[in-house]
Amino acid sequence: MTIDLQSPSVTTRQRAQNTDYRHVPADSQVRTPTPVWWQTCALRDPLIDRALALPFAGNSAPNVKTRERGLIKLLDWLEDQPGSNWQQRWLASGAEELGVDWKQIPMQWLVARDRARNYDPIDLVCGMIPLLGGQVIRPNYRWLLRLSPSHLLSQFRRVNDAEGFAALEAHCEATARHGVHDRAQALNRITWIMIRKGGLIRDITIGDCVELQDAIGEHQRNGQHGKHLYYALLAETGVFGAGAPTRLKAVMLPGQRSPAELIDRHQIACLPIRDLLVDYLTDRTVDVDYVTLEDMTRSLGLLFWKDLEQHHPGISSLRLNTQTAAAWKERVSVVPARGNQPPRPRVNVHIVFNTVRAFYQDLARWAADDPARWSRWVAPCPIRDNDTPPTSRPVAGARPTWISAPALCCRCCPP
Repeated sequence: MTIDLQSPSVTTRQRAQNTDYRHVPADSQVRTPTPVWWQTCALRDPLIDRALALPFAGNSAPNVKTRERGLIKLLDWLEDQPGSNWQQRWLASGAEELGVDWKQIPMQWLVARDRARNYDPIDLVCGMIPLLGGQVIRPNYRWLLRLSPSHLLSQFRRVNDAEGFAALEAHCEATARHGVHDRAQALNRITWIMIRKGGLIRDITIGDCVELQDAIGEHQRNGQHGKHLYYALLAETGVFGAGAPTRLKAVMLPGQRSPAELIDRHQIACLPIRDLLVDYLTDRTVDVDYVTLEDMTRSLGLLFWKDLEQHHPGISSLRLNTQTAAAWKERVSVVPARGNQPPRPRVNVHIVFNTVRAFYQDLARWAADDPARWSRWVAPCPIRDNDTPPTSRPVAGARPTWISAPALCCRCCPP
């Protein structure tokens, strides 16, 4: 069975056709995997010498012997497949389509030649370390994302752009991203791209990240599709160049206005607050639909902050004194006169209050997880319990999707 290296799966292709990634710069589109590269065209003996000489972890004599034995078994099997290079033989073998069960095909080949041993599964997995680390083959995302042994990915990082990965680790430390699981997941996603596309970290494009997210959504069901730390690390370390979107969610809004475009409708004067609102709304896009996002933008950008700027020119802090907060709540509770229509009470003012309350609470909670990014914005919430009727406050199991926390004052609020 031959698999077309250039063609994505039907689901991914259909999703790409239905999605308008308007914010992917023209020079940052998806890289098409090249069908031929020098490692996959290497002759067998030089390939073995080079692959086994790579500085993998665990280079004890038994480990090296197991890797060598497994690599030889894999190359023997691949040599028996049609194709003029190792990648073509890998694709022709059909093993890629089996995902985690890929070992069944080379094991069947070994059985048919009376070479089977009870330790073949371990040998084959260990033999895949130099095969991937040496960039001899480049499996597709369907295979990579269903691959269980994460040590294959960590071994790849040891021998491919180790300096680049070390720089990303250092950036995590410098930006107080200490979560071991999140960091490992981010590095694994970058590793997937490099295994699939080749090259170094600096060669990764925004389009590559978008393509990976499509693949994760299609092939993984572990609830981790919305984790975009890997993109943030690449953007913050300059991989995408100046002017690139700072958040992957902003890139992936399909055919709709980005949070930045929605906020900029309201011409907010304070640039730091404008950027904060863009970042906040961008992070919330994973939880809300587009209509709700527009409502949140109007509540926070127009009815809350723009109103404050109009009545307090030069304001630049979310920390509002009692008089400022009370005056704003009084103003926003009334729809101004328009034409022949007199002023009237704003019937949905509780939605505005709840949106502002959730904004302050989210900042307080997120600051605990990512203080470098959010802690400077933590401030007492101007909304109190008596500002909204009890029936409008979100309760467990019945709160609107756009409210991310219970309608209680956050712990940073004064009593």
